[in-house]
Amino acid sequence: MEIDHEINESGEPASGLRLPLEQLDGFEKALLDLFANARREVCIFSHQLDRDLYHRQAVVEAVSQFARRSRNTRVRILIRDSEPMLRQHHRLLPLIQRLASHIELKKLQPTPHTPSNEFVIGDDRLSLLREDREQWLGFYHVDDRVRVRQLRDAFEEDWPLAVRDASLRRLVV
Repeated sequence: MEIDHEINESGEPASGLRLPLEQLDGFEKALLDLFANARREVCIFSHQLDRDLYHRQAVVEAVSQFARRSRNTRVRILIRDSEPMLRQHHRLLPLIQRLASHIELKKLQPTPHTPSNEFVIGDDRLSLLREDREQWLGFYHVDDRVRVRQLRDAFEEDWPLAVRDASLRRLVV
């Protein structure tokens, strides 16, 4: 799968792209596209930073390149479960250690309003939504500001309640 954006007159992808995803490889390509097209911030809301996707070298490189792009870029990550990252090496952990001023990882303290799905948002216009943790089914949206606002609101509601996981801190510090 190749993500082909139509480019508008301002040089950005045209609005309204909604790409259904049904396989892990599609999620990887969409995630790489999201990191390539985000300008300031990427927020990841994940159960456990699934190794099948987030441990891939291309994804780790995309996160690294994005975080280093500017002194103003940042990646914020919320996870529910850090146990899998503690049990088995995860390529993102050393990157988080090296780029701590640009990448922040916190563990959720779920509320009744915490979403059950997983998503990634880029700035105010890109979103990658995984609707079922058991299957690689979801959508990649370009320039759907309403959807991004809804996902960002959910992320921002949980971010201040989340904590830095002491177990992960020991691993990466």
